[in-house]
Amino acid sequence: MADRVWISWNEQRRNVGLAAAVHAKLYMTDLESPRWLRLCKEFYEAWRIVQRERPSICFTMNPSIFSSWWLSLFTGLYGYRLVTDLHTPNLKLTGIKKKIFQIFFNSGIRRSNVVIVTNNIYRQEVLSLNRNVVIVPDPLPVLKKPLRNTANNYQDPDNKTQILFVSSFAEDEPINEVLALDPELDGFNILVTGNWKKMFASMPATRNIRFLGFVDSDEYDQLLLSVDGVMVLTSEEGCLCCGGYEAFSAGKPMILSQTRALQEFFGEAPVYTQNSSEAILAALKRLKAERDKRAEMVIEQRNMLNRKFDKGIEDFEKTLEGIT
Repeated sequence: MADRVWISWNEQRRNVGLAAAVHAKLYMTDLESPRWLRLCKEFYEAWRIVQRERPSICFTMNPSIFSSWWLSLFTGLYGYRLVTDLHTPNLKLTGIKKKIFQIFFNSGIRRSNVVIVTNNIYRQEVLSLNRNVVIVPDPLPVLKKPLRNTANNYQDPDNKTQILFVSSFAEDEPINEVLALDPELDGFNILVTGNWKKMFASMPATRNIRFLGFVDSDEYDQLLLSVDGVMVLTSEEGCLCCGGYEAFSAGKPMILSQTRALQEFFGEAPVYTQNSSEAILAALKRLKAERDKRAEMVIEQRNMLNRKFDKGIEDFEKTLEGIT
């Protein structure tokens, strides 16, 4: 049996780093089934974990919005304290779906003993539901170094500046604005991760932009360590973007969207941009011109990000101690 368990229905680096930091036994189920069948399986697996482990503290990640609601139902029966790591409070839904999902979301957050968020913007959004909200940013991930026989897989024979565009093809990402730049990117090779089929029926025909699709974790680390820079863009204020943390770990210069949350957290090392095509092109040219300088700034600021994470964990443990 484990005193602390961390249950997530999605596989993400944040789960790995946070679970280790709070000394919780990690379960990332991420089952593959049709939507509602998967949900039923996740309910069952989460119940089996708490039934078997009998933890005193149970952590879960939201989304899924059903996870904290479901695990809150067993707090009285098994006597554990529930901690919800809220990845985002913004639901991209409308109509009756939004109303139904909001019921489960609000219930799970209200009934959690502690809620963890990544930044103060999200904290302010959920304080009306729960007063025990603690800011804990993502830990910097530990990247796997390239294997000897695959270290040069992503080298560009034409010596173009290689930029990794980390994408999930979500609504908040300016994908079309980047694609519109393709004719003007002769000095660049843009490598795009993520499932492009979520947005396009067929792969767009491009000259300087390459769609990689899903990249597994080992290959992704090798890719990250081989490129000249990283670009992560969002229109969602409050989103801190996992790709930003990964770029810091790799010591790579990066381009991030000019949101308040990103600038407050990542500081002066990144090149910040608006999400228009013109601004993104200007940011790419600036990163190319200042690549070495920006890489040095990233390395200098890594300790700052590590301190922010350590402070968040310390604040969390103090908050948890104050809850009986």
